[in-house]
Amino acid sequence: MSRQLLYDESLKIQTRGVVSVSLTQTKQILSPPGPASARVILFLLACFVLFGRQHCRAQDTNNDESLPTKHVLLLFGEARDLPGNVLMEQAVRQVMTAGSTNHIIFYTESMDSGRFPDTNHYNLFGQYIKNKYDDQKLDLAMMFMARNFMLAREMTNALPTNIPSIFVVMNDLDMPKPPGGRPFTGIFQRFDIAGTIKFIFRLQPETRHVVVVGGVSRADQSTLSRIAEMAQAIEGVKFDFWTNMPVAEICRAAASLPPDTVILLGTVQRDITGQAFYTSEVVQMLAPSANVPVYVLGEGLIGTGAVGGDVMDSGSLGTGAGAIALQVLAGMPVNQIPVEVRNDGTPMVDWRALQRWKIPESRLPSDSVIRYRPRSLWEDHRNLIIFVGAGFLAQAITIIALLVQRGRQRRAEAEIERQRTELTHVTRVSTVGQLTSALTHELNQPLGAILRNAEAAELFLQNNPPNLNEVRAILTDIRRDDKRAGNVIDRMRALYKRRSVTLNRLDLREVVGDTIAITRADAAARQVRVTVQIPPQLPEAQGDRVHLQQVLLNLILNGMDAMSTLPKSRRSLVVRVWETKNSNLQVDVTDQGAGIPPDVAERIFEPFFTTKSNGMGMGLAISQSIIEAHGGDIWVESKPGKGTTFTFILPPAGVLKIKDGDLPEAF
Repeated sequence: MSRQLLYDESLKIQTRGVVSVSLTQTKQILSPPGPASARVILFLLACFVLFGRQHCRAQDTNNDESLPTKHVLLLFGEARDLPGNVLMEQAVRQVMTAGSTNHIIFYTESMDSGRFPDTNHYNLFGQYIKNKYDDQKLDLAMMFMARNFMLAREMTNALPTNIPSIFVVMNDLDMPKPPGGRPFTGIFQRFDIAGTIKFIFRLQPETRHVVVVGGVSRADQSTLSRIAEMAQAIEGVKFDFWTNMPVAEICRAAASLPPDTVILLGTVQRDITGQAFYTSEVVQMLAPSANVPVYVLGEGLIGTGAVGGDVMDSGSLGTGAGAIALQVLAGMPVNQIPVEVRNDGTPMVDWRALQRWKIPESRLPSDSVIRYRPRSLWEDHRNLIIFVGAGFLAQAITIIALLVQRGRQRRAEAEIERQRTELTHVTRVSTVGQLTSALTHELNQPLGAILRNAEAAELFLQNNPPNLNEVRAILTDIRRDDKRAGNVIDRMRALYKRRSVTLNRLDLREVVGDTIAITRADAAARQVRVTVQIPPQLPEAQGDRVHLQQVLLNLILNGMDAMSTLPKSRRSLVVRVWETKNSNLQVDVTDQGAGIPPDVAERIFEPFFTTKSNGMGMGLAISQSIIEAHGGDIWVESKPGKGTTFTFILPPAGVLKIKDGDLPEAF
């Protein structure tokens, strides 16, 4: 447990022996957590329980009865429950328990010399200690003294001479000689007066008047002498020493000081009337009544209304004393451990006093300890909140990135589909451009027949009587030829029209027949013999008529191009449609050309790959995308010098995808 938490949650300051407990932390602990922090608090409680179990195991190990036992007596010259004494004892116990390989039993006694300062009381207390611990095998005595060294002198006679002693002194008195000639070691802690004065002018640089309050005991006067010595070196600031007034009068006078004034409280063990005090009692009366800030020298005085100072750190003092005690228990003679003299302090303030006197926190030294500042959830659990927040932020960024990526992918797919449709249309228009001559030829035949029939009808009508039977036959021929011309125009219009894939039930015989009719003129011009092989019974396919015609046109025209250099007798193209063993519908377009090399065949369906000097390399790529959109597949088989066969396979009507059993091994 940290000293900050220990101080804020334990004792505040006593008033004439009555302990008042600080409720600041209690209120914070009992306040119900908000919904947003409930999970965090539950997690911390779980961690606390786990840590507590481990800590208990460590203590159980230290308390193992099989370990050697050491008996340590802690003697306090003042009341044991003073805040400074509480902090020191806690630190001593913690350091010694954690650092020792022995099982340590602590005994604690306090004399309360502030209220019983007479010599007779010291004698009685010494006799009490002697009677109580005469039969105990004490291994170490630790004495904590603030007012004087009488406790050390009296305990020298009360304790056996073989018990090593450690003195912890908190005043500005000169270090005495070893009591009764007994060697000792320990820590003599002096107040950091210079640091506190510097601290005052750092927090309130406008200060021009310092009122120093102190008592009349020997230890009080020693502290006041040091303050007076430091004051002589400070120019432009007036120091007044209030030591010739009772404490009650001092408190009344402090209520009407000038605004550029501060109060520096030394130690008050006894005032001018001879009344004994604890300094903590004095500051409790002085700070609330004063109209200017009050600065102090001890950590135990923080929390009474005083601002603070470069104070004597009771917890650090206890930690140092505990470290020395471990050396003594380990067997090191006390005369080999030098006495440590300290005059350092810790910058420490009461946050509530800063707010009362409107002192900015920015003026505090960077290493200052701020007590009683309301702690937020962020301050108590900053690392955990950052960790959890970082996790949520990472998840949010990941989700956003995935959504953005998904949106980009959808837009890219839509753009690819749009471009594919555009390219399909361009290819279709290009193909139709190549078929202009076929269109002219197809239309010339029915139009020419219509013209000749019309002329014949005129001749028959000129007969007397007119030959109406012949005229009727001629009109029938004209109607047939007109319908034929209209079908040719409709087929060409469908090829020009931009459209998406629409799946309908189709008769492949009709699709192939219409496509062959479109290419008949081109085949005649190239002197290519086209053979169609379709069985009389063929199941229906499902697909888009125009798109499938485009695929057939592309494959048929490519086959004609492949045979352009062959002799006319060898220019033969076969279009075959048949049902596979798995009920799929397969279409083969076979030419007798020079064939395709294997390295070219591997790339034949890649976009923009072409072997023609005037080709775009999109016909077969678009044909592949059309067939795959119909749930089918397309491939090529070729042997150099033995022709090429382009094959595509389609599912029958009512089936979404072909069965893979009809595909070649490469698929």
